[in-house]
Amino acid sequence: MYIELLILIQIEMSPKYGYEIKKEIQKDLGYLTDVNHNMLYPTLRRFTEHGLITKKINAQDGKPNQYVYEITEVGKRKIADLINDFSEKDAKHQIDFLIRVSLFGRISQENQLRILNMRKKDLEALLKDLKIREDESVDDLYRNEVLRISISQVNGEILWINELIQKVVL
Repeated sequence: MYIELLILIQIEMSPKYGYEIKKEIQKDLGYLTDVNHNMLYPTLRRFTEHGLITKKINAQDGKPNQYVYEITEVGKRKIADLINDFSEKDAKHQIDFLIRVSLFGRISQENQLRILNMRKKDLEALLKDLKIREDESVDDLYRNEVLRISISQVNGEILWINELIQKVVL
């Protein structure tokens, strides 16, 4: 899941406490995703249990202790695994795809192309389905407008992916 990847990358950049991780993800990707405590803290606990990160207590006078999280070597390897772990199911979710693309500098050209082509294949199937729906003559102005903008957005993303593929192979 992309949230795990985002959390590990924030900790890899520098040791952070929970609220700081959330704040940095929101600053970078707030328009795409929301990180809540029910996602963040169970994930941090699981990462600690699996040795991906360590947790150190930062004692504060008159305030509750803060826990500072730091990545381990195992955690650094897990980042590459999470970026490369992109399935057909993930290809259906734009945010999973966009986060992987933003991290392409960390993975091989082969995996970059695999991810781009998986997303493109999914979008082409979606486009076909949308066009079938568009061809069904339904006299509903707003439904038709939603289909029209959806087709335009999918076509735009396919064009963008084609441009990325060209950049990757050069």
